[in-house]
Amino acid sequence: MDRFMNPKSVAVIGASEDPQKGGYALVSNLKEKFSERLYPINPNATEICGLRAFRSVGDLPEPPDLAIVFIPAGSVPEVMEACGEKGISRIMIQSAGFAETGPQGLALQDACVRVAQKYRMRVWGPNCMGLVNGRTGMVASFMRPDIWRGHLKPGPVSLIVQSGMLSAGFVIQILKEGFFGLSKACSIGNRCDVHESDLLEYFVEDSETQVIAMYLESIADVPRFRRIMECLKKPVVLLKGGTSAEGARAAQSHTGTLAGHARITEGFLRQMKIHRANDFFEMVDLARSLALWQGKRRGQAVGIVSFSGASGIVAADHLERHGMTLAPLSGKTLRTLEAIFPVWMTPQNPVDLWPAIEKRGLLAYAAAIQALLSDPQVDALYLHLYMDKKILPQILDSLTPLKESPKRAAIWVMGDPQSFREFRDTVEPLGVPVFTEVGRGAQALGAGFPL
Repeated sequence: MDRFMNPKSVAVIGASEDPQKGGYALVSNLKEKFSERLYPINPNATEICGLRAFRSVGDLPEPPDLAIVFIPAGSVPEVMEACGEKGISRIMIQSAGFAETGPQGLALQDACVRVAQKYRMRVWGPNCMGLVNGRTGMVASFMRPDIWRGHLKPGPVSLIVQSGMLSAGFVIQILKEGFFGLSKACSIGNRCDVHESDLLEYFVEDSETQVIAMYLESIADVPRFRRIMECLKKPVVLLKGGTSAEGARAAQSHTGTLAGHARITEGFLRQMKIHRANDFFEMVDLARSLALWQGKRRGQAVGIVSFSGASGIVAADHLERHGMTLAPLSGKTLRTLEAIFPVWMTPQNPVDLWPAIEKRGLLAYAAAIQALLSDPQVDALYLHLYMDKKILPQILDSLTPLKESPKRAAIWVMGDPQSFREFRDTVEPLGVPVFTEVGRGAQALGAGFPL
């Protein structure tokens, strides 16, 4: 897999001179990483993106580590033959028009597999958006350069997506919103050869990948998948497509996949202790949270601190749905809280902090948070804050103990939407994910309960 992830030289078969075409975007994107040993191939061009263009694979000065194929599907097997004769062992087919289109496309895909077997090639795709390596800055994809330039940053999360445009959508959202940095983003499409287990096996040893998030419509090799998951020590988040009868039929026409029986698949995933997401937002939330919580212990007993009694109750309802329980506060914690509350209010969990704020001001946050962090009966914290630009500087010191604590914490924020991004970017380096919806924060904090 490393030749796909870290090639030293790349050929683009189907490179284009037209800036509106994907074949142009591929070369333009790769040129950011490869100043040399990038070979556009187009029989009708002499230069593309300032690089010499070659008429055919046979004209290349060397067999590159990776050949990316972006030509009509019907021509792909013949081009793969030329790659095999040239000694190219890694092929990434980003063209569509294969098994996802029906019997004729499946026959074309099978022809590609036969060529790959003949020359002992590994093949990525077809019908995919390629690969992004956030650590090296390599964008081996035909997505538009303006989508990622200036936004791509390295990080701990790797994506495996059995889709084309969805992987691009994930990357766009993650990059533009700044949710987390990327280690690798892998769009594997129809998986005629390289599939999720190949990538999972690679990520087992990849020190740059700490969390793995996947969208799959089926599992290509269940026994191998199981073996890898049993030894994988990194958290995995999965959004499974095709869990309904209609969804399974749609998966067949999307990537030529048989989605499998939903109940059997669900039971298998629970055995593998995989964190399940129900939609794309949950997948991003869980991946982001698990990346921030690396090294923090997991527990079900949660302490809630809110600025409103009602919000604490609603948070408790959501947390219970996701397997969490309210922690019984110790006598020491209750005495600490009583010292900051007015005499007419008896604190309990959830901690309705508003009366204490009325008495002590925003310093009440620091006292309450520290009290719950020190309580051995509290496994995790869920904080509900009202936030605007005036409050953020005053409350930040109250949150810094969360960074050193071994306990997981999440924050649900209400208030000025314009302040949210600033608040999130300030607080998440403390290892605390921030949300604007109570349910999404609770779902993330309860990730894995029950498994």
